[in-house]
Amino acid sequence: MLRDWSDVYSIGIAEIDEQHRGFFNAAHRLYEDILDREGRNAVVEAIAFMRDYANQHFQTEEAFMREHNYPGLKDHLRQHTAFFRRLDELENDLMIFGPSQDLADRALDITQDWLIDHIADEDMLYSLHVKMGKSNA
Repeated sequence: MLRDWSDVYSIGIAEIDEQHRGFFNAAHRLYEDILDREGRNAVVEAIAFMRDYANQHFQTEEAFMREHNYPGLKDHLRQHTAFFRRLDELENDLMIFGPSQDLADRALDITQDWLIDHIADEDMLYSLHVKMGKSNA
C-alpha cells in the first residue's frame, strides 16, 4: 500500500511540495492500475511521467540548492543521476520486452523508494539547511 501525501512529507518550500504531491498522485495512479491488472498498459505512461517529472523537478531542486549554497548538493546530484539510471533501465526493458506487469511492478518499486527515501529524508535535509540559514540571517 502506498503512503498518502501528508504534511509529514512537506519540506516547507511551496513549489517543491507541489511537485512532490504530483509525484505522490502519479504513484497512486500506477498503484491503482496495477491492482486493476492494468499495469501492463499503464507502465508506458508511468515511465514517461517519471522522466518528465524528474527533469522538471530536479532542475527546480538543484537551482534551489545552488541558490542557497547547500553543502550536500554534490551527493544530491548523484542521487538524481541514480534515479535517471533506474529509469533508463526501465525504458530499455520496455523497448526490448514491451510493457508487462513485471515492469509496472518495478516502476512502482522505484516510485515507492523515491517517495519514502528521497523525499522524506534527503529533500528534508536541504529544507532544514535553508531554514537554519534564514534563522541565522
